[in-house]
This record gives sequence, C-alpha cells and structure tokens, in this order.
Amino acid sequence: MATSPCQPTISLQRLVNPTERQREFLQAIADHDFVLYGGEAGGGKSYILRWWLVLFLVWCFRVLGLREVSVGLFCEDYPTLNDRQISKIKFEFPTWLGTLRESGVREFVLRSEYGGGILKLRNLDDPSKYYSAEFAAIAVDELTRNPLSVFNDLRFRLRWPGIERPKFGAGTNPGGPGHAWVKKYWIPGSQSFPPELEPIKDQFILVRAKASDNPHLPVGYHDRLLTLPPDMARMVARGDWEVYTGQFFPQFESVPGRHVLRHVEALQLIRPWHSKWLSGDWGYEHPFSIYKHAQSEDGVVVTYGELCDRRVSETELGHRITEFCRGEKMNAFAFSWDAGKLSSRSQPLLPKSMMQLVADALGPGIPKPYPADSSPGSRISGARLMSQMLDVDLWKISDACPRLITCLPTLIRNEDNPEDVLKTDFAINEIGDDPYDGARMGLQHMALAHSKPWSVSHQEAVTKAIGDPENPNYNAAFMKDMEMREQQQKQRAAQNTRSKSLQGRRRFL
Repeated sequence: MATSPCQPTISLQRLVNPTERQREFLQAIADHDFVLYGGEAGGGKSYILRWWLVLFLVWCFRVLGLREVSVGLFCEDYPTLNDRQISKIKFEFPTWLGTLRESGVREFVLRSEYGGGILKLRNLDDPSKYYSAEFAAIAVDELTRNPLSVFNDLRFRLRWPGIERPKFGAGTNPGGPGHAWVKKYWIPGSQSFPPELEPIKDQFILVRAKASDNPHLPVGYHDRLLTLPPDMARMVARGDWEVYTGQFFPQFESVPGRHVLRHVEALQLIRPWHSKWLSGDWGYEHPFSIYKHAQSEDGVVVTYGELCDRRVSETELGHRITEFCRGEKMNAFAFSWDAGKLSSRSQPLLPKSMMQLVADALGPGIPKPYPADSSPGSRISGARLMSQMLDVDLWKISDACPRLITCLPTLIRNEDNPEDVLKTDFAINEIGDDPYDGARMGLQHMALAHSKPWSVSHQEAVTKAIGDPENPNYNAAFMKDMEMREQQQKQRAAQNTRSKSLQGRRRFL
C-alpha cells in the first residue's frame, strides 16, 4: 500500500515509468504544497502532471479511505487543454484504470477498485465558472500563461473533506504574461511573497526541468531548440528566467550598474541648475505611480523618486505628492490624461475631475498637473523613446524606484501591435504597467537638453585655467583669463554696433 500521494503502487509505477527528474517532482509535491516543475521545453512536465493527479487519487483511496475525490487539471483554454492533455489521456490511460468522458463535462473517472476518483479536465478562459467547485489537488499546465488572479482563484478552491493539505502543482517554461509573478513565487533568488503568503513561503518549491532529463525525446531535440532566436532559445532550451521572448526592453539591466544606480549615486548626478519635473499615472483600484525626474545639460535623465500606492483619495494623493517633493523645485507635472476627464469616486457630488482635486490639494511650489500627451501613437512613440534612451544610456533609474525597476523587465510586446507594450493589469502580476506609464509620460515631457548657467560654465573654465592659487602660474593664468573676457566683451560690443548700423540702414531705405 502506498505511503504518500506520490509513491505509486508497483503496477502503477511500472505504468507511469517516471524519469529521475519526474520522480523528484513527485517527491517534492509529497513533501510540499505548492510545487513548480519548470524550465526547459521537453522535460516531460505535461506528462507527469496528469499522472501525478491519478496517483494522488489512488493514494486518497488506499491510504485515506476517501472515495470519489475530485482533482483538477487546467490549461489556459480548451484547444490547449485538448492538445496537451485530453488527446494524450486517450492513448496513455488504459481502460482498466478508468473511463474518459468527453460528452458534456470532460473528465477521467477511475474505476471503483481504485476509489472512483475524478480527474476533471478544465480550461481557464473564465475561472469564475468554478467558484463553487472544490478540488483536493490542482495542476496547471503552462502556469505562466495565466495572471496571478487565476492562481489566487484556484487556491481558493483547494479544499476537500478529509484532506488536511490539498496540493497545487504546475508545469511551465519561462515567458508569457504571468512570467513575473511565477518567477517571484518560485525562482530562487527572486522569491518575494505578499504578507498573506509569508507564513507558508517554505511550501513553494521549484523542480528544474531539463530536456536532457527526458530519455524519450528524439535525438537532437535539444540541439534544434538552440537554433531558435537567441532570446527564445534562452527561454525554452536553457530555461533562463531572466529573459523571455517578447520582452519589450531586453536591453534593460535591472541590477545596479548600467541603468540602475544606488540612490546616493543618482543624487550625485543631479546639479542645482538641472531641470526637475514630476510625472504620474493616476489610479485608485489599480496603483497610482508618481515619479521625480531630473535632466542634465548632456541630456541624461535621472528618475530618482517613486511614489506608488492604491485606494488613496485624490486629496490624500495631493498631500502625499507635496510631502514627496518637499524642499525641491519642480518645473512641471505631466499626469495621465484620463484623470482630467474622470469625475471623483471619493467625492461624487463635486463637479471636478480627478486632476483638479489632486491639484487643489497640492502645497505651494508644486506645479499643477497637466494632461500628458495622449494623441494617437503617443504610447508607441513613448515606448520607442524609452528604448532608445536605454540603448544609449541616457536614462538612469535610482534604486529608490523599486516598482519601476521590477516592472520594466516584465513588459512584453503586444502581439496585435508589436510596436506597442501589451497592457498589463495590476491583477495579473501585482505590478501591472502603471509604473511604466507613469515614467513614460515623464520622459515624453522632457524638453531639449538644458545648458549650464553662464556663471557656472565660466567658473569651471576659470578653475580649469587657473587651477590651484598656490601654483606659481596662478597670477599669469588669472591675467590671461581677464584678457580673454575683455576680448569677448569687445567682440560683443562690435557685434552690437554692426547690428544697430544695419537696422538704421533698413529704416533709411
């Protein structure tokens, strides 16, 4: 008799015949509650997910004495479910084990001698369909194809009488809309959990899948994967979670060095005469994202402050921005255009827009927000501008802007319009594209590169020419500088005289 949900009986073990890596997954899901089998393509992830659920149902019957337990095997839509799972179950699952029902609801029902457990085959095009459902275990094939909200919905349905620890298992490759949240929950070195998951974070375990672990693959399969475009090859052939196909800003380096600076280093780049301004994307249910920027005379933009939160009233937002900018002079405030049209949720009786309410609450010295560019193509041109600035290192981001730094690597191209960033809701990965939009509006606002004030440039030239006053040549250099200034003054005077003479001639003619 089996002693865990992942140690099959002899006959089932011979039938499943798992690879060593698949055995590692089965052991991990026996010991932990949330296990991801992820990495390279060809590791046998889809195969072991369906067989794990069968083994789990048999274990529930033989060890716990539970009959007709339900488990769920999910894919993002029905065509994918049919291709990855249903079509394979038809040939892999023997008739002595159970029956595949395809009319109406699709499910595989184990025979009575195995407990009559039900493997429900479902798609995730609308998770609300399963609001009242209960599952003793859930498996999701290609988890990164789904938003975080789907994972939360499925967790809510993990419950079954008599089973103390329901199980969640998934298989996936890097990439897809859910890449960021999956990476944050399971990939070592990137793990970060919301407060509600902190108590059970030790239950999230990764088993790395490799094509080389699967002896059933054709010879040369892995080598053919390496001939794919570089980013795609890194994703599916090497299981690299740092790059994934469709990434909009693959050049962005999120580690401190090229694009990201320590906050103290970012502030050192900002001079008193540099232009400073604010930008932001408004939000209530989804987060607002406000940024501080500065631009040097060389055209380098430093984004050095971030203010992000959600479910904050317009008045409170204005107060927070005032505190955010205390002691600094900002020249402009580019704000998302829709805030200028929408009426307030928190104060519905006031005939004012969100933008007006925020402006009313801003303290003295903070510029009033104005609608950022929303003309046709502005989103595309903004994305292109950001990409070009990253290419030539004209955009630096302080590590005091963590949400923006986290957001940029998660952005992918819109398949319907590859020139644009795919809109991503906050619910998908707890990041969304709000930080991107808030910063983009700021970069689109920036004017031409500003020059240093003449007094600063002159003092730098004098210091360079004269050097140390203790130097023996100090006086000579000082006199030479004075002569140069006199010559410049004479040249400007002569130019003014010629200009006046020409004006007099024009009047005479």
